[in-house]
Amino acid sequence: MDMNIQEYYQKAAASSLNASLASLIPPFFLAVYGITIVQNGKVMIIMIPFLIYSFICYQFYLINDKRTKEIFMQEAVENHRLLDENQVLITFLPAPTLKMLIFHSNGQQIGEIRDMNFWTFRWFLPYFIDGLFKKRYGIYDQANHLVGSFILKNKEIKILDSDLNTVSTIHYNYSKSKSVYVFEKGNKRIQVKQSSSFTDYQFIHSNSVFGRFRKGWMPLEWGNRFKDPNTPIFTFEQSLSSKDKLLMYAILTKLLRCSNH
Repeated sequence: MDMNIQEYYQKAAASSLNASLASLIPPFFLAVYGITIVQNGKVMIIMIPFLIYSFICYQFYLINDKRTKEIFMQEAVENHRLLDENQVLITFLPAPTLKMLIFHSNGQQIGEIRDMNFWTFRWFLPYFIDGLFKKRYGIYDQANHLVGSFILKNKEIKILDSDLNTVSTIHYNYSKSKSVYVFEKGNKRIQVKQSSSFTDYQFIHSNSVFGRFRKGWMPLEWGNRFKDPNTPIFTFEQSLSSKDKLLMYAILTKLLRCSNH
């Protein structure tokens, strides 16, 4: 897993280029079919969505390729533990289900949250069929060791330790009118307020904000490494324990599990 932000942009660029090329395959066969068999120009209309998608993916390839060339990464000299950090940056890689990468501000990857049922064939499944799979996500440290896992079922999140023993269970509800999630763990009640633009989540307990996930607030000095100014930042209140941070990562997984599918 030992990756830095430059290598992330390289992977993102490669994924976009592959998607751009792959989306040209259906138009090719449609063109052959329209010219040689039915000889009807109306078939060409079906090609338009594929061509537009290919063009968009290619633009993302150009953007991330440029970002890769703009970064000069120095070799990391410090090891940072995932659950010790009070501020991390979040990115995603294209995947059939969640693949969330967690970075330190120095540009080094320090963790990852991904589906533990990560099978390639799921790329080709309709969403309603893929939704039948058990929603189980693992959180891994920089050395790719399992730190914990989260099982999402109905309106419940089970948090397991590295030995896959259940350590806590969270129940949640969502108020659409107020754009607020309410998570309850025993007597502990956590509200997550969501902005209308889905770029800001505030984690509130006892009327105080103890965690926040938001885009567009990156310190200028980080811009030398993170070339996307909208890279989300996940911030924890300094007094939070590792168990509390694990709980917050579980909630974040619930909120963002459909990102970049």
